Parts: sequence; C-alpha cells; structure tokens
Amino acid sequence: MPAPLTIYLIRHGEVHNPEGILYGRLPGYFLSKTGREQAESAGKALTDEQIAHIYCSPMERTQETSKLIESQLEVSPEITIDDRLIEVHSPYDGVGHAELEAVNFDLYTGSEPPHEQPRDIRKRLVDFLNEMRKKHANQKIIAVTHGDLVVSSFMFAKKQDANDIGRTRTQANRIQSLGLPEIYPATASISTLTYTGDDSAEIPAYSYHRPY
Repeated sequence: MPAPLTIYLIRHGEVHNPEGILYGRLPGYFLSKTGREQAESAGKALTDEQIAHIYCSPMERTQETSKLIESQLEVSPEITIDDRLIEVHSPYDGVGHAELEAVNFDLYTGSEPPHEQPRDIRKRLVDFLNEMRKKHANQKIIAVTHGDLVVSSFMFAKKQDANDIGRTRTQANRIQSLGLPEIYPATASISTLTYTGDDSAEIPAYSYHRPY
C-alpha cells in the first residue's frame, strides 16, 4: 500500500558544455567546476535529513551529482541507477541552443516514436513515485534527474494535463505563472515532493529551493 514519503527531486549540477548544444542523452558530458560546487551545495542543504536512499539517472552528470551530494550527508545512503529518471529522449540531441531558443526549447511538437512526448515522461515519473511510496514508506529519499523531469513533477503536483510541459513553440515557458519562482528549474535545485497519506491517488505537495 502507498504510504507517506518525502522525495527530494534534484536536477544535476551545471554541465561543462563549451559547444552550447543540447547534450540530452549524448555520452561524455560531465559537471563543470561550478556544477560540482552546486551539487555539494544541494548535499549541504540536506545534511540534517535522514536520507534512506539516493536514486539517479544513468547519465554521467547525474551520477556525478549524486556522489557529490552523498559526500555532504551525515549518513552514506546507497546510490541506485534508475532508468525512469533518465533525460528526455528527443530528436534534438546535438542541436545548438540558439536554434532551440527560437522555438522555446519545444522538443516535442512533431516528434515521433521512439522519441518521447510529455505524457511519456509523466508516465515513467509517476511509476517511479508510486513504487517509491511502497518501497520507502515513511522515509526520505533523493532522486537526481533532469530538467524536464523536474518540470513534469511540478506540472503533476499542479494537476496539469499529462501532456503539458509548460511551453510550446508559440508560447514561452509559463511555469512561473503556476508558482515556480524561476522560469525553469535551476541546476542542482531541490524540488520537494511530499506525500502525507496512504491514498494511492494522492497528489504530492510541491516546494522548490535553490541551495546556492
């Protein structure tokens, strides 16, 4: 049965990306010096929490972020890779930021399978959350993931449509109008999802914190 749970959903730290591209699922992208400092700041912000486990995406940058977070905790929870936390599968990996800015970073309009739509991200995110409520009942865990996964969790908590990621090619990012204090989740930001009961249909409370 699902149970109360606190999940600290953390976006990876800043990535060394001198080409200025959407690195997406491309291999070989690691944290910058600033990104490593950001990850340590996220860990310090959670030092006093009794973290039962850390989960992360299989990408290098999230694994690196997870280890740096873990190094700042008083306990040393196990780190487990979970594919459901991976970056969005889109056809734009390797495309320059300038080109993507012209379409508001809309990675979804016109994308065909096997590439993902926001509803696909929501499905794997909610599947992960539901399993964690059973596996880590009445505990606190960390999940290190990627920007649009964090946005998906925010839209879920705000009871928005499953295929709504908060932006389109003609509509700039509007998640601020729904209560996020930034136009997009910052690197190493902490989004807290809090479940308080055992209702399987419970929508978690959401709060956001940038620890630096």
